[in-house]
Amino acid sequence: MSTAFSKIVAAVVQALNADPAVCDAIYRARVRDVPDQKDEAVNVFFASALPDSGAIHGAPIDWSTRVYVECYSRSMSDEGDLAVDPVFKRVYERLAQDSTLNGLVDDIAIAGVEAENTAEAKRTGWVRLSYNVQHRTSNLTLD
Repeated sequence: MSTAFSKIVAAVVQALNADPAVCDAIYRARVRDVPDQKDEAVNVFFASALPDSGAIHGAPIDWSTRVYVECYSRSMSDEGDLAVDPVFKRVYERLAQDSTLNGLVDDIAIAGVEAENTAEAKRTGWVRLSYNVQHRTSNLTLD
């Protein structure tokens, strides 16, 4: 049985893979190492969660869960920030289309964006989107 946190990551991956997929390489909980043959990639992973501390004993628990979606792109001609921009845009727009992840959560909302670039032979752009996901579990399980 999967936890709610695992199900949320699976739902984000599923949304990004929906036809047409935002790119051809969508990973789950992969380290920052993207195979050299991939010029675009997305990585989704669970980062943290905070329960609502005001819950009454025995009541369901409301959670604010942080999920990261990392976008990578490499290019021989564009700078890293320009190379990753289209992937970043597709990911953001896809997740904005359904803020409940098909009814799994109460809300998924963008909480921040970070970026880095490199300037090797193939220039690489990296953007991390941070999402806050509001959802509920029972008080006895993490389902």
